[in-house]
Amino acid sequence: MRTFEFLGPNIVSLGVVMSGMQQMDDGTNLGTWYFREGSGLGFNNDRTVPCPVIEAVEGQTVSVTLASNRPHTIHFHGLDVDQANDGVGPTSGYVAAVVPGDDFGRVNGYTRLVSPFTYTFTAPHAGTYMYHCHVDTVLHIERGMIGTVIVRPPDGSTDTVWNGGPTFDKEYVWHLHTFDSAWHSIQISDSNTVRHSPDYFLINGKDGNQIDADPASAIAAGAGDRVLIRATNVGYQPALVKLGGLAFDVVASDGRPLASTLAGVTEQWVAPGERYDLILTMPASANATAMVEYWDPRIANILGTATAPVVEDPTLFADGFETGNTSRWSNTVE
Repeated sequence: MRTFEFLGPNIVSLGVVMSGMQQMDDGTNLGTWYFREGSGLGFNNDRTVPCPVIEAVEGQTVSVTLASNRPHTIHFHGLDVDQANDGVGPTSGYVAAVVPGDDFGRVNGYTRLVSPFTYTFTAPHAGTYMYHCHVDTVLHIERGMIGTVIVRPPDGSTDTVWNGGPTFDKEYVWHLHTFDSAWHSIQISDSNTVRHSPDYFLINGKDGNQIDADPASAIAAGAGDRVLIRATNVGYQPALVKLGGLAFDVVASDGRPLASTLAGVTEQWVAPGERYDLILTMPASANATAMVEYWDPRIANILGTATAPVVEDPTLFADGFETGNTSRWSNTVE
């Protein structure tokens, strides 16, 4: 069972909002930029940052259309797609202003603002991937233009990590990232974006006590349930994930099964841009606090942390989005 809303499968149309706002736990409102479908919001359709989860099915054709009146791309980080569709402007699909006499690398003339570009590819291996804007990348990622792509196995099943792979009962996506609030009033990267000094430490765009009340981040399941956590580092600091001393298995990295499952570990590093698939078998009476430590590797120091409850309680958040009308998001939602 998913704990998040999603777009797809396979066909998605995204627009861009550059006037978003996200309220942090201390009441501060930060300006955000994000992708969305229609008039929806970002991740789980209840916040601006990160962006919505996109789902696809292995072996099927995927079409993601981007329309924008400002220069943006969608880069499919880690997905095996051809150059014209990987969103690394200007050698790929790119929504941008036409520069007379400067057509180098532009694809099929799709360079006009407002004119949409459709990225088309065959979904590769089942697994966890990332997408982000690749225009002025350092700033566009930080301000929120980031999200997760999940490729399901060829049969579209939502209880198996890959065909013949591990099964699970409940599924979370954890976007691991930080905000440097000073960057959220900057329009173009410059000398002020040379150093990233985060002052907010997040899971799925939430910080502090917000995470405890977020059903897409706080982990709750029945005793013995196998909980899949797709941990994606969409930030700039290495993150060390701990589940409050509870042991878990690491089954995949960057969209590929590990040669051997890392069984019974209690922590996992996730570097910027990396994805790890973690499976926790929920112990009876579990009542732990997961912690994500964000590190500065230069000085080997923890810059800050984000915490989330991990509890054995199948009823917690049971009245969440699963019972609501999610038809606008997908006709295959569970």
